[in-house]
Amino acid sequence: MTRFDQASDAQLTRLLAELERAGSGSDELTRLVHELQVHQIELEQQNRELLAVRAVLEESRERYADLYDFAPVGYLSINAAGRIQDINLTGAKLLGQSRDRLIGRALSTYIAPDDRRFLKAHVADAIHSQACRSCELRLRPDTAAIREELQTLRLESALEAGSTPARIRVILSDITERKQAEHERRQRDIAAAAAESRHRLVSGLERLSAAATAAFDPQAVLNALLRVVQDLLRADRAWLLSPCAPDATEVHILAEAAVPGCPGEPLFDRTIPMDDPLRRLIRSALSASDPLQDPDPSAVPMLGGGFAPRSRLIVAVCPEGDRPSLLGLHQCRVERTWSEDDITLVRALAGRLADILDNLAVRRALTESEERFRATFEQAAVGICHRNPQGFFLRVNRKLCDILGYTQEELLARTCRGLVHPEDYDGLMQYIARIVEGTSYDRDRDRGETQSLELRHIGKSGQTIWCNLTMAPVRDSSGCLSYSIGVIEDISARKLLEERESKHRHALFRVGRISTMGEMSSAIAHEVAQPLMGISTYAGGALERLDSAPTEVEPLRLALREISRLASRAGRIIERIRDFSRQHASTPRPIDLEAISRAAVGMIEPEIRTNAVKVEIRVGADLPFASGDPVEIEQVLINLLINGMEAMRDVPPTFRRLCITIERAGAEQVRVAVSDRGVGLDQTDPSRLFDPFYTTKEGGTGLGLSMCRTIVDSYGGRIWAKPNPGGGAVFAFTLPNHLPVNTTDQSPAKSPAILADRKLDGRPDTAIGDPQ
Repeated sequence: MTRFDQASDAQLTRLLAELERAGSGSDELTRLVHELQVHQIELEQQNRELLAVRAVLEESRERYADLYDFAPVGYLSINAAGRIQDINLTGAKLLGQSRDRLIGRALSTYIAPDDRRFLKAHVADAIHSQACRSCELRLRPDTAAIREELQTLRLESALEAGSTPARIRVILSDITERKQAEHERRQRDIAAAAAESRHRLVSGLERLSAAATAAFDPQAVLNALLRVVQDLLRADRAWLLSPCAPDATEVHILAEAAVPGCPGEPLFDRTIPMDDPLRRLIRSALSASDPLQDPDPSAVPMLGGGFAPRSRLIVAVCPEGDRPSLLGLHQCRVERTWSEDDITLVRALAGRLADILDNLAVRRALTESEERFRATFEQAAVGICHRNPQGFFLRVNRKLCDILGYTQEELLARTCRGLVHPEDYDGLMQYIARIVEGTSYDRDRDRGETQSLELRHIGKSGQTIWCNLTMAPVRDSSGCLSYSIGVIEDISARKLLEERESKHRHALFRVGRISTMGEMSSAIAHEVAQPLMGISTYAGGALERLDSAPTEVEPLRLALREISRLASRAGRIIERIRDFSRQHASTPRPIDLEAISRAAVGMIEPEIRTNAVKVEIRVGADLPFASGDPVEIEQVLINLLINGMEAMRDVPPTFRRLCITIERAGAEQVRVAVSDRGVGLDQTDPSRLFDPFYTTKEGGTGLGLSMCRTIVDSYGGRIWAKPNPGGGAVFAFTLPNHLPVNTTDQSPAKSPAILADRKLDGRPDTAIGDPQ
């Protein structure tokens, strides 16, 4: 019994004792006392129960406080503004602050800045929905107290019923480890999927490469490639269409692969006319970066082989060196959703297929090139051979066998030593050495020229065969000589024709010189008549003096000396005429162009004086010897000088001037130019000026300039004409410098014309033909 019960009993006992002393009470009073005792007992009982409940409540409150503070999750209360009203120790620990510092502060302060807008939306949703709401938020990096890495909290919030103002109960759960586990699991799944995809891709590319090298025939390779693609994508049918060009009029199915029992007819080797749906499909495939899934079903129903495909995947295959093609995959029996892995695989296969198509195009081109080479090699109109560095034939064509009279087996067992004329063998070896070393060959190739050699071969029957040989070296990647290619052309007929033409040309040149002499006959006769008249006069005077028996012999001596001089002059004139008209062989030799120019002027000196023409010779400094024949070059100059004088017949005598200019033309040539002040080139056709039988002169043959060009060309020079800036025309030609074999003998060969006396009656050599 408690102290309160004892005090109540003592008080009640005292009350009863006083009533007894006061006398016996009434029954009513007794009953009232009894009821009071009963109520007291009840009150005491209730009081004991209340005390017991209070003890239980105190114990429960202590247990709840422990559970609240040390719960595995955080509990907190926030108001509508998001400020913390109450929080347990676990929640404070999660937020990384003490409980006292957290009370009254905004919860968003401890949330990562990027997630604060989510917290605001979460609080508003919890207030308005009046239902439990959850979200995941990240703590600020410097707020996390448990881990160094960024923490993730799960918030489960609900509005407290009847709270005024509104309060929200929030449960905080640390889900960082769970999120990390989920992330790691996803990464493992992604890695596994990527590994599977890589394995599928790598194995697919390896299978494509193996299929590309399994056969040499391009069609067999294409069929094998499509079977690999169709198997890798587990498609019912695969086809390759070309060309993938919207402007094509029709397309052709290059190859096809299908599973056994695939519905529809085979597609291989079909031609499909171009229509608008197919054109749109091709444009879409060419412009798309990824394969097209389930494109327009109306595009090319024939591609289904007569069976409507349920799922299609189309991609453009674009080789670098060939036309684009269109790769298609059909799922005919069931509908299919193409995964991202399928798209990636098809994209990679299309790229690899493009590379293989490039290789096939190169292989096809090589095959066609080999076939063309064989056909060209065997059917060539000239002899072709391949020769190794040791001189043996590696390959010869049919024409070379026909030229030399040997069979292929006989030629392949021989070298060129027994096939070349002994006199030409050393020259052939030097030519081959130059070609192999690449000296003159590279220089000629840079100039766009092909170096060749004319030599004599000995046929099987012993006959001499003139051939033109052109060789080119073939080197490996390291620059070493692998073999040489030789092209041999039978030029025996041409050589015979050239020999005949040479004889005819020299005869024509002689006729031309004689014709020139005929044109100058009157002037030559006048030129020869002068010394002969002097001889006759001086001889008559000498005879008269002898008849009169003069006492002085000195006048006779002077007369006889003058007779001798005039006779020598007449003899030189006749000798020049004979040398100019004599038949001779034209052989290149070193010539002095200045001396030849003066000789040519001396030959036509009578014409010069008759036409009152002034001739000037200008010679450049350090002039080398040229290469040519002196008589033929003199003929060229005489023709040009006579043409110049004839062009100035209608020009006043004071303007009749001919100028011969001799100077260097680069490092390897000498240029001679003959300029006049005549009518010019306006009445001529420049393209036909040097053609045979073309002339603008009345009574002309048109052979003079043609012979000039033939002579100059034969010595490796060039002749041309152009207007003279001061009026008239300029005819110029070049001759190569003479390259002496023996440097000790560099003097030019002197012809009688060069050695002739060039003094023209005391006038200076540089200005000839001044009008008298």
